[in-house]
Amino acid sequence: MEMVLCERVGVVLQPTKGSWDAKGVAAPIVWCEDDVYFMLYQGWEKGSGLFGDGSPRMFGLAVSEDGIHWEKHPDNPVLIPTEGSFDELGFEVGSLLMVGDEYWLYYSGFGADRKLRIGLAISKDKKEWHKLDSNPVVDVGEKECWDENGVAFPSVIKMRREFLMLYGGYGERSMQIGGAISGDGRNWAKFEENPVFTQRGWHEDTQCTFWDAGIEAHHAFIHGDHIVMLYEGIGRQGRYSIGIAYSPDGIAWARSPRNPLAGLTQTAVKQDMSVVHPWLVKGKGLLYYSEVMGASADATHRICLAKINEEELEPSRERALVYSLWQKRLVEPNGAVTSAIYTLAFSQKTIWLWSSTDGVVTVEADVAGDDSWHELSEMDVKANSLWHSHIVDQITRLRLRFRPRGSAFVSAWLAMSK
Repeated sequence: MEMVLCERVGVVLQPTKGSWDAKGVAAPIVWCEDDVYFMLYQGWEKGSGLFGDGSPRMFGLAVSEDGIHWEKHPDNPVLIPTEGSFDELGFEVGSLLMVGDEYWLYYSGFGADRKLRIGLAISKDKKEWHKLDSNPVVDVGEKECWDENGVAFPSVIKMRREFLMLYGGYGERSMQIGGAISGDGRNWAKFEENPVFTQRGWHEDTQCTFWDAGIEAHHAFIHGDHIVMLYEGIGRQGRYSIGIAYSPDGIAWARSPRNPLAGLTQTAVKQDMSVVHPWLVKGKGLLYYSEVMGASADATHRICLAKINEEELEPSRERALVYSLWQKRLVEPNGAVTSAIYTLAFSQKTIWLWSSTDGVVTVEADVAGDDSWHELSEMDVKANSLWHSHIVDQITRLRLRFRPRGSAFVSAWLAMSK
């Protein structure tokens, strides 16, 4: 019997009538500091707050002693748009990091060209923020790229030696998630593998049946030996839901088969209500998110809380997983290696690979998990054929090495079950 993952507590922050956030409060970033909870959130007064519709979305601050009862700061909003800048039409919240004694807020800005870009603002006290002169720190992609129309909702993780960012990208029939890397948190290089986490279908197609046929990143964090990402997806009816994905490195991802998360709305909720903007307070089991009161773009937003069982946020607790190792990646004749995937909890493992040219695939195993890799098997792969290999050995980690006989576009997956 599966454990209950989420249990709704209820609404914890609502719009304030007659105030700057009278229409909506959304996208909470919550953390606990010296037994006091703090929340950065976006609010707006009227309309949808998107690209000049109504009033711009701005950032506010709220404080709580228990994470349930909140008091908005009297000097809100604490961050407002800058005229003539990349964020002159308002914001979308992203993520917060502590770097030394500074708060680093990564966020998205709405520009006059109707594109979203990612910026960084820094504060010492959570109330006065300084935007980087070099903003935006991540720009849109080139013409016809998957993220040519916007980059948004950055979630940044401080790794051992560098910063990792996961972000949403928008293009023609594209609403997907990419990655970027930085040595200092200010200068970013996008992954060559982008997008690293792809939508399933397209939510505007009448035949689409997936709940996440357009996806956006929200909160990614280190949990044990892997990365957990809480993300939102949109289905054909225009309804958003929240899901979980796992990765060993931010490049290869697997969706939880328990998606989308249940238990976040009231039992008698309207069917067009959405839940978006998930944020977990690690170690407290508190999942904050936005509840959208209808399907239209200018529907009222409010911030809710659910209890979540953090022990269940483990790949090993899933009954099955499918990791997308490569998605039409360009591989040159000198070869490439996929991410290494932890497989010890799964007895059945099947690797699939497709290539546009002939090549040789090697399955490599790290049996004991001590970074001692050895060849498990090596086989020829025919162009445009779906190769697969089934593995039942008890192995800690697996990866693929592929050497095409010419430049090739390659896709690969690892399916695991118990």
